[in-house]
Amino acid sequence: MTEPTAEPRKSQPASPMQTAYILLGLMSLVCFGGPFALALLLSGGERSGWPPDRTVEWVGMYGLLALFTVLFLACLTIRLWLIKPTKPTPPDDDDRPAVS
Repeated sequence: MTEPTAEPRKSQPASPMQTAYILLGLMSLVCFGGPFALALLLSGGERSGWPPDRTVEWVGMYGLLALFTVLFLACLTIRLWLIKPTKPTPPDDDDRPAVS
């Protein structure tokens, strides 16, 4: 006896509203968790303080800053790259003014 096979579901793209909420959640995570992650990262090494003495501290600091910048710009420009403008439809012949 053969078993019925499940048809693969087509994945639907995320709606602009859902994508905006995901970006907002990631931005909130970076804004609230980033300072704690940076403090944890800077607390190691021979000298705990400023300036950082290990390469990993500098890389982590700049990585966190880059992540924040990318998410911030994505939140500001989501409307430009996610919502596609609709093409205007040409007017019908009936809608055009009569030329005399």
